[in-house]
Amino acid sequence: MPRPPRTRIAALVLASLLAGCESKVTDENFAKVTDGMSYAQVEGLLGSGEDQTATGTGIGGAGLLTAETRSKRKVFVWKEGNKIITVVFDDGKVVEKMREGF
Repeated sequence: MPRPPRTRIAALVLASLLAGCESKVTDENFAKVTDGMSYAQVEGLLGSGEDQTATGTGIGGAGLLTAETRSKRKVFVWKEGNKIITVVFDDGKVVEKMREGF
């Protein structure tokens, strides 16, 4: 069986790489993110996000410094160039979203 020319193989590899680089941080995908969506649903639109949840400490009932663990609020960020989408989840569901650089 004859081998395909190297240029054809190179073109196929390049096309598959470019398809994987499709921008997901777009106005269209930002608009698709709605309150109540799960992280998995948002990840399906935007890809894997970076967890930017602030962690902190508090003062316990005994007056001792303790880790703050009560909040179920998480903040995830998606970046591409100067475009940034920030999504806030409370108990695993979208409650707020913001965008910058569009």
